[in-house]
Amino acid sequence: MIEVKNVSKKYGRRTVLDGAAFEAEKGEITCLIGMNGAGKTTLLKTIMGITPFQSGSILIDGETMSPAMLEKITYIPDAPIMQPRMTIQEFMEFMEDFYPNWNRERAFELLHFFKLSKGEKISNLSKGNAAKASLLMGLALDTEYLLMDEPFSGIDLFSREQIARVFTSHLIDGRGVIITTHEIQDIQHLLDKVVMLESGRVVKQFNAEEMRISEGKSVIDVMREVYR
Repeated sequence: MIEVKNVSKKYGRRTVLDGAAFEAEKGEITCLIGMNGAGKTTLLKTIMGITPFQSGSILIDGETMSPAMLEKITYIPDAPIMQPRMTIQEFMEFMEDFYPNWNRERAFELLHFFKLSKGEKISNLSKGNAAKASLLMGLALDTEYLLMDEPFSGIDLFSREQIARVFTSHLIDGRGVIITTHEIQDIQHLLDKVVMLESGRVVKQFNAEEMRISEGKSVIDVMREVYR
């Protein structure tokens, strides 16, 4: 379990996280929702230890973040970090050399799943295929948690549908997923938990299925109520 406990973060006088608190379980998809500037990306970066915070705590399976704990988590940012001069194959080989938890078999399975060509240069990929290649590099690591920042941003409908199918496949079985996205309509039926942010604060969190059953509301319905 990832536990975010009353985490606060300021940049100068500007508060970007204000006592944010939630939990993300293994085997579940937790979605962070909020308008631009709500603190979603900052939260992911604080969990990874990329962005320091002033107060609160973050626990991964009951332990504070350390270099050893990073082997449990994959962070897939909203912009691909692959070297444009490389081919997909070359970057896969780089990942295998650099990361001891690289899963070659899963990498080639993902290559086939996304219908990517291993000989294609990164610089020649469409935005949708670049997003798929970035996900391939992250998902092929044997980690227990996946943090994904806006994986659907700016890509076409068919690429979004193909990426969404990952969440119903064995490729993330047993993993804990924390995702941020504005494209809620594409994945709201896949979500387990929703954490709604506003001005760095968690203003509402709920189980998506329980909300549908008990109140007959979709995630988008709840968003309209909270952010109207």
